Amino acid sequence: MDTTMTSDEVIRQISAIPDQLGVGACFGTPIERIGHTVIPAARVTFGYGMGFGRGSGGKDLPSTNGNTATDGGEGEGGGGGGGGGSAPVAVIHINDTGVTVEPIVDATRVALAGITMSAWAVFWIAWTLRAVSKERAKTRREEIKHPA
Repeated sequence: MDTTMTSDEVIRQISAIPDQLGVGACFGTPIERIGHTVIPAARVTFGYGMGFGRGSGGKDLPSTNGNTATDGGEGEGGGGGGGGGSAPVAVIHINDTGVTVEPIVDATRVALAGITMSAWAVFWIAWTLRAVSKERAKTRREEIKHPA
């Protein structure tokens, strides 16, 4: 089985990703039960990248017999990758009384945001105390050198 692809095939497949995702990737299939319709909603992300390299001729290297040897120096390269993900963000309820959107709260994200904010605050408080301490020590040294 030949799994190699031409660069045109790769570019065509990558270019088709946004079209394939469409609305169906963000909004799930509506579920209808006894006068209620529920539509799940998600945040969908994707990304991809490619790379390549090339080589050039070698360089002259000195040899032990006085002649010049040439390093082969060829090269090539390659690479590529991609990924994506989705996360639920809300549920849309539709019934006789109207439409409501219930957000889905990700407790992990909330906790990580709190931890990050706390760490940021601790860092700046420590940095400020250190700066104040240095200035006080500098002032004391000046007072000792030049008493009033």
